[in-house]
Amino acid sequence: MAIAKVVLVEDEKSPSTEFRAQLKKEGFEVTACVGGFDALDELGSQGADIVVASTTLSDLSGYQLCCLIKSNDRTSKLPVMLLAKGDASEQDAFWKIAALPDAVIDADTLNQDLKSVCTQIKGLVSKAHDTGWQPNMVKNLLVPSRSFSSANLINSYAGLLDDLLIERLISRVTRTMAEVIDPRKKFVDAYFSLISQLFSPDLLGLVVASADGPWAAFNLEPGLSQGAFDKLVEKLTKDLEVVGDLNLDIRGELPKADGGKEFEELEILPITVDKHGKAALVFASSQKGFFNAIAKAFMGQLQLQMAPVVQLLVAKREIEVLHEREAFRAAIDPLTGLYNLEFLVGFLQQQLLFSFRQRLEVGMAIIDIDNFAKINDEFGFEIGDVVLTTIANRLLNITRSSDLIARYGGDEFAVVLPNTDVAGAKILAEKVRSEVERISFVKGQGARGPKVTVSVGCSNFNMEDLNPETILRDAKLALQQAKEAGRNQVATQG
Repeated sequence: MAIAKVVLVEDEKSPSTEFRAQLKKEGFEVTACVGGFDALDELGSQGADIVVASTTLSDLSGYQLCCLIKSNDRTSKLPVMLLAKGDASEQDAFWKIAALPDAVIDADTLNQDLKSVCTQIKGLVSKAHDTGWQPNMVKNLLVPSRSFSSANLINSYAGLLDDLLIERLISRVTRTMAEVIDPRKKFVDAYFSLISQLFSPDLLGLVVASADGPWAAFNLEPGLSQGAFDKLVEKLTKDLEVVGDLNLDIRGELPKADGGKEFEELEILPITVDKHGKAALVFASSQKGFFNAIAKAFMGQLQLQMAPVVQLLVAKREIEVLHEREAFRAAIDPLTGLYNLEFLVGFLQQQLLFSFRQRLEVGMAIIDIDNFAKINDEFGFEIGDVVLTTIANRLLNITRSSDLIARYGGDEFAVVLPNTDVAGAKILAEKVRSEVERISFVKGQGARGPKVTVSVGCSNFNMEDLNPETILRDAKLALQQAKEAGRNQVATQG
């Protein structure tokens, strides 16, 4: 059995027969392609453990092929080795870095030491497998609207452009969906509105079979059969292993009890929602052949890019359920009623992962009550508690429903701001600072209470670092700057 599958991509005018023979001798399964488009077709249909490509090809360059693989979140773990051939230009020097190859082998090394190159390939494959890479994962690289072939460049370039444009279009749709994740009705309305503008089969559906209240929403065109619709719901319930009743939300015209159109074409596209349950996109048409290659490419890209949106939707539902259960108390600070630090870090980790996939900003603000220990000493802990709860309530009034507020420490609060850059976080922080400064606290029987101010540190999500501790650390550094500047200040980091 071969130790790994190598897709070897070379120009048919200068194949490395000795290299190919050495790879087979070392135990690799080798599939040779004579150009970048043939390689894309092979990867999409058969998968691979590693791609080894010449930088000079007859259609796509090795750099372009590598960039297509590495710029896709779903396939970036597929190792790519480039074989540098020909004279390097300034453009090659840029793409040698920008394409993010795992290794670049020069011509002298390839000609003189094939065995060491094979050893390096084994190391790259082993490293990729350790991170969870499997050969069939590359099938998600593109969802082609037509087949690729290095022998038919016009059709292949047109197909690649179609696929990239569809992917870009779906990215815009999913980013829009992420902004209307709550409430669910608004999300479903937006989903049907956006998709129907681009693609209008007789039935559009979204099913989320989570453990906490499975539901399905359908948008129906007139004249569909009630029997056909009932069979579809029954199939979805079985395929997605729905526990309990599936809550149906039907838009458009209700199916006809007598007669009506049957479904001649049906596409059910499953979405993985980690351990939280299952979901699926549903498309059906009463016309045979309605789903052509372009339509299937559209549906395939939507299936891939809707996964993080649906995961966020499920996570929101879990938070709602958490509010309804006894376990909710474990995530709540008992004094202020805000989320506690443990919940904040968990939520922040999920938000950063989603925002990384969708290339969305996340802002952070940490609010510290100035001289809080002195307030407790001078006015007593009861007044200190009043200060904390008053500021907590004011934060709830100032922030958006999509923001998350937590008690970060004894006298500190943290606010997570999705879809907000550091400038937006600073605007909120300044509003909080000025609002708190205007609050008049009293100490029983009308006696004057403490004059309270806050210092605020703001930061934003660094796309290169998914660790929630990093954005928290940057906000803390900014907070320290605000303190050192004299308190009652707002400072930013990043």
